[in-house]
Formats: sequence, structure tokens, C-alpha cells
Amino acid sequence: KPYADFSGTVAQSLRKFPQYYAVSAHRSGEAYSNYHSAQVTLTKRTGNGLSFLVAYTWSKALATNDDAIGYVYGNQSMYNRRGEYSVTGLNIPHDLKITFIYDLPFGPKGRWARSGVQGAVLGGWTISGIWRYRSGSPLSIYSSANPDIFSALGSYQVYPDVLLPYSQQIIGSKPKISDEVNGVAYLNPKAFQTVPGTPNNNVPTHLGNASRYSPNLRGWMVPSESLSLIKRTPLKLREGSYFELRADADNLFNRAFWNNPETDIGDAERFGKVFGKNGGGRTIQVGVRISF
Repeated sequence: KPYADFSGTVAQSLRKFPQYYAVSAHRSGEAYSNYHSAQVTLTKRTGNGLSFLVAYTWSKALATNDDAIGYVYGNQSMYNRRGEYSVTGLNIPHDLKITFIYDLPFGPKGRWARSGVQGAVLGGWTISGIWRYRSGSPLSIYSSANPDIFSALGSYQVYPDVLLPYSQQIIGSKPKISDEVNGVAYLNPKAFQTVPGTPNNNVPTHLGNASRYSPNLRGWMVPSESLSLIKRTPLKLREGSYFELRADADNLFNRAFWNNPETDIGDAERFGKVFGKNGGGRTIQVGVRISF
């Protein structure tokens, strides 16, 4: 017994505060994290109409939780905070960003077609873009068929068991065709299992050895490209006035993105499979503006 006049169950006696049936906390500040990165930036300032910035980050983010509120409810065991330590859902190892602005070399301020009709038509054009390429997000393997760990330890979830090494956790590759009904196999169902429960009370027989997020399993690389084309024509209304015509394109190459594989091992029909794609198509916005 945790104290002399205790009269609860064995499960209740194992809780951190056995005299209470439920204990809540609000932003208890008990989580911890660390972040390491190597960052490289290449900058070209305006010259011959071209300027750009290329930034690359190689990083790793680790933590016992990803947010202040969810920490209390997301842990497997309040007795082992270290057991929650894993890569975070925000861990993006590779992140490349490219931004550029290029004033085309035509018109009065350019090298060619500086006058006449050609100068008026071809001059004043600017191309700019923001392109980004980053690693996919880490995957969290979980089970909707978990035994009742709350009754035992007052925790809200138990992690699955990892049965096979990383080299055997993937059995497929990035899909080439979409099958939104049957899915395309990617993760190996035999590599993970739901922690078994006791026959009578369905209490987990042990804590799972999986981590909050898998250190190796990820979704797909995420590209993003936006491009703007702008033409400014000076007006004689007053100094600094001009007419602007522009077109902005998001998702320039009209990409569709594969969904991440299903990670609920409690759903044997769907686990490890990729069902379809997501993301909108290319969007183009055209605008006209007069500044004076």
C-alpha cells in the first residue's frame, strides 16, 4: 500500500498520486528540448539587375513534447520523462530556400532595346520567385486498439512495439499510381504491433518501445515554387508615378503531393498504405495597379 489506509486497486496504487483518481496540470513546464543546426547562406546583392538569396539549413530537433499543453496528456509514463524524448514533429533535417529578383535587361535602363516601340514593350519587366524544398515530416506510429493504460497508470496512451529494424520497416516506394480505395503499400505491418493487454482487464502488459516520432520514417519531400512577373511603365503624371501589370503564380509546376502513409497499426486494412494525393493545383492571379 502507498499509505496505511489506502483501499484502492493495485492500478490506483501505482499512480504517481494514488490518493487521487485524476490529476490535471496546465503548462507545467516539465518538458525539455534541444535544437542543433548548420546553416549556410549565399547572398548576391543587386548587380546587372539580378539579386538572390540561397539559404540551406541542416538540423535536428529533439524534445520530450512538441507543445506545452499536450505534454501532460500525450506521455506514455509520467515516471519516465526520458522515454518521451524523440525527434519532434517539427524536425525537418533539410531545408533549402531560394529567393530571387531579376530585372530583365531591356528598355531604357537595360542593355538592349533601350528606345522606341521595343523599349516600351520589352522594358520594365521583373521576374521574382520564392522556391523552397524541404524534407518530409516525421511519422508517428500509433494504435487505436491500445489496451487501457489510463486505468493502470493514469496515462493517456501507450506506444506500440517496434519488432523489426529500420531496414525492414519499409516494403514499398513512393507511389507512381494513385489507389484511393485499396491504397499503395509502403510501411511493413509486421514491423510494429499493438502492445498486448491482460485477458481480464485489458491492461497493457508492458510499455511500448516505440518513440513519439520515428527517428527515420518520414513523409515525402515537399517542394514549393512561386513566381511573379511584373511590368512597370513610368507615367508622366508626376515623378515616381507608374502603371504596373503583374501576374503571380503559386504551385508553379502544378504539383500534387502524395499523402503520408497511414500510421495507425490498430487499423490493419489501412496501416502502412498511401491513399491518394493532396494539394491544390496551380493558381495564377493577374492584377493592375497605378501608383502616383
